Amino acid sequence: MTELIAAVFSVTFFVTVIRATTPLLFATIGGLISDLSGALNVALEGMMLIAALTSVIVSVYAPWWIAVLAGCGAGALLGALMGFFHLRLKADVILVGFGVNILATGGTVFILALATGGDKGTSINLPSKSIPRVELPFLENIPVLNLLSGHSLLSWLAGFTVFAVWYFLYRTPRGLWLRGVGEYPAAPEAAGINVTGVRMWSLVASGAFAGLGGAQLAMFNYIGFTRDMTAGRGFIALGAVLLGARHPVGALLAALLFGVFEALSIVMPNLFNWIPGELIQTIPFLVTVIALILFSIRAQRALKARGVATH
Repeated sequence: MTELIAAVFSVTFFVTVIRATTPLLFATIGGLISDLSGALNVALEGMMLIAALTSVIVSVYAPWWIAVLAGCGAGALLGALMGFFHLRLKADVILVGFGVNILATGGTVFILALATGGDKGTSINLPSKSIPRVELPFLENIPVLNLLSGHSLLSWLAGFTVFAVWYFLYRTPRGLWLRGVGEYPAAPEAAGINVTGVRMWSLVASGAFAGLGGAQLAMFNYIGFTRDMTAGRGFIALGAVLLGARHPVGALLAALLFGVFEALSIVMPNLFNWIPGELIQTIPFLVTVIALILFSIRAQRALKARGVATH
């Protein structure tokens, strides 16, 4: 136990938490935006996976920032595809989302095999690039603040994104439109707001943020693409949206919580060899299930309270 406490309060663990939280936070913000518009995006997993492969392949032939933009664009394109099937063809958004996830699972393996000349497991043969670290040498000798140095550029962008999304949702008219469309679409529609357009752009933005999460995963957390490397992070992000009470700051705290548990699943096998590694790796998913249960209980209590207030 002493070893675990020492590991948790180490610099390495803090860096691991930030690294694990960044892709989750991007996906959570994406899920939050689409959820607030009334179009739940269950395809975050597939979007991250396709964006990760896109970023890796593009980084072989272009600078790292173009690869990140390509991953972001791939996610946005999938969001637009979801919007087309759901909003134009009236398909169920949940089924469309699972369709994207299935497409991503098989499609990435197929494209990976084409790009690597037959390797269906990893992109180890591709000389892909990485996202640079932000080094802050003037903080090296300052306790606590020195922990801010050495993180991915996208980690800093993720932190800024939380503030930007909060400002957009609660301080701008279009943010009010987005929340209004999700809460009661008849009211903004009567005011002349294009409900379908708002939901379409929310899905596009959701996919773009998920794409950034996939790029971070494949170009910083791991350098290169591995089959099914998202490993359920998109579904964990959905749990983080609900656990975070559908608010940007809550999403940040929830993603950070899941990042801590993911970091624990990385650290603990090195300290407790007698615990099966597979069991430790289930910790983030177990927390996701618990979060969904707690959210369901809270939602039921809220409905009961509204019923009592109405009567």
